[in-house]
Amino acid sequence: MSANINLLLHRDEELLKQKNRIKGFNLAAVLSLVGVGLISISIFLLTQSVAIEASSATKDQENILRKIFQFQNRQIKLFIVNNRVENIDKIMKTKKDLSKTTGSLLAKVPDGLSVNNFEITDKEVILTGKSESLAVIGELINNLTDMVRKNEIIKSLTLSSLALEQSSGVYTVSVKSEL
Repeated sequence: MSANINLLLHRDEELLKQKNRIKGFNLAAVLSLVGVGLISISIFLLTQSVAIEASSATKDQENILRKIFQFQNRQIKLFIVNNRVENIDKIMKTKKDLSKTTGSLLAKVPDGLSVNNFEITDKEVILTGKSESLAVIGELINNLTDMVRKNEIIKSLTLSSLALEQSSGVYTVSVKSEL
């Protein structure tokens, strides 16, 4: 009988070892479950913080793009203004200085002649005046003819009209010059 008892005890030890193994496996399973849960929670929290940072980065990116767009609008406006200024400068360089032309022509008008009409464009000048003396009108024509010969301002001179008002004895002269 003692042999049987030893066998039974052996079985109990075997059963105890099996229970210990099962407890170890259960503990390992619970620990791995807790580990997987903790890893899952930490990954979730990490993705949430990255998403929040990405959202913040996206907002920053949108703000920067908005500011760049505003600067592009200013740059476009500045380019347009600069282009217009350059074009105006080109026009001003090609434009004749009519004030100098006017001053030079009026300086050639003698004292006895009153100017009734003075029209100037970029191509021609029309001067109409009155005088009581033909000598003064002749002096005006001589002065303007000298300017044509010297190529000062005017290129040609045409006597448009010369008339006498008999009632007042005043001569009216009209000349046309090409610039």
